[in-house]
Amino acid sequence: MKKLIMMVSLLVSAGCLLAQHRQDRAPQQVQQTFQRDYPQADNATWSHKNSQWSARFDDKSPNDNGEMVAHYSHTGKYIDSHIPYDRNDVPAAVVKTTHRRYRDARDESYTRIDQPNGLSLFEVLLNIGGNQKKVYMNEDGQERRYTDRH
Repeated sequence: MKKLIMMVSLLVSAGCLLAQHRQDRAPQQVQQTFQRDYPQADNATWSHKNSQWSARFDDKSPNDNGEMVAHYSHTGKYIDSHIPYDRNDVPAAVVKTTHRRYRDARDESYTRIDQPNGLSLFEVLLNIGGNQKKVYMNEDGQERRYTDRH
């Protein structure tokens, strides 16, 4: 009986360690797609949430997007990527629309979202009267609907 209890305890412990390891490492199919999409990615850190895998990394490609997060389905399908932007690098139309429509907003931050269809949106995070509001715009400053699934 003691041997059985000890054996079960060892198996449970090994299973827990293996599960923890899997949380830090995306499945092979996801990693292969990521390497194809970002061959010059540096030091990717993986996380898993809601059946999606996310890689946080530095993009060292000729486009040099810098620090970013790429999202993939559990089967390796590319969902989107999020790239924080400095206000000075955001298209002028996005900044102009933000300031015109949300005059009372403070502390805005910008993130470019690249989608699989090749289109980009800017997520604008605003502080209005102590409340946060997210707005999505295309590069021309036109507001768009977007369902961020992360």
